[in-house]
Amino acid sequence: MTEQPFKLFRLPTVALRNVLQLMNPIELFELSQCSKRVLSLIPLSGSRKFKLLMNQNSCSIHILAPSNVNSFRMYENSYQSKYILHGTRTFMDSTVKISYYSEDELYSFWNNWYVGLKTVFFHLSKIFNCAIESAKFYSIPAVIYMPIIDLIISRQSEIKELYVDGENLSDKYVIEIFDKLRVTDRLVICHQFSMPPSLIPFNSKFIVIWKSYWITTEHLNSMRNSTVIKLNWSTLTDRDMTSFLNNWKSGQFPNLQYLFIKSNFLSKNFTAFGLPSLQDTVNPRDHKRIIFGYQISIYGGVDVQRDDGVVAKVRFDKENGLLQILVL
Repeated sequence: MTEQPFKLFRLPTVALRNVLQLMNPIELFELSQCSKRVLSLIPLSGSRKFKLLMNQNSCSIHILAPSNVNSFRMYENSYQSKYILHGTRTFMDSTVKISYYSEDELYSFWNNWYVGLKTVFFHLSKIFNCAIESAKFYSIPAVIYMPIIDLIISRQSEIKELYVDGENLSDKYVIEIFDKLRVTDRLVICHQFSMPPSLIPFNSKFIVIWKSYWITTEHLNSMRNSTVIKLNWSTLTDRDMTSFLNNWKSGQFPNLQYLFIKSNFLSKNFTAFGLPSLQDTVNPRDHKRIIFGYQISIYGGVDVQRDDGVVAKVRFDKENGLLQILVL
């Protein structure tokens, strides 16, 4: 007897939902390639509960489902010879060659890798209609960066992790991002402002600003709920940091676990708390902690106790203008 094909889409809705919920994101993507009607059924899988994470550095978009993680990676066409090809797939209006690197990873190949990143992002967002949890970029062209950010803003009011690092972005556009999108967990700003911006709402637990010359004590004080603060290229002075350290010691930054501020505007003899120095040169030791999955260390710090009894290592490296606090 000849076996008859299983007619999946003739199942009752409840049964169809159960079948779709057993599929991983790549299987659902493949199914959605069949037709627009099939695409419209993907939400039955519970895909709105998925999480989408974009990482430009690893050429990838990850889809986190309740029981697995699938990755879509984009490469230039010149990389095709390194992989076994498995036909073509359509992303939005673009049909490109693909390869299954593993059952959890699908690679696609593009004339322009940046266009591939944007196109796959838009396509997967349309299929799964899920929250975008993370968007990590590294000097990406504004013509690619802006549509991605605009899509995120159009769909949600907050995101867990965001890197602000598009080439030739206007100050106005960057400020609008913060007006419309709340970054809850990790915020990395690499944008170089041409003029110091007005006060930006800092709601993130983990803040990294690479070119922080525009950060004032007012900005710093707005980070009072942050756990980690890292500022490079700072222009904060002895007076600024003395005020901050006194506020920290009095308990005004209760969540702060680690501070890193590198400023060429701090004098070589800077110190605080009435101590002769903020560096242990007699018996320096290395202290390490894991905070939000990142290993953080401080070497040669001195003990300082906050007014509430919390003890931290505080260190000022006068050669590099680096001030650090690590709560033990």
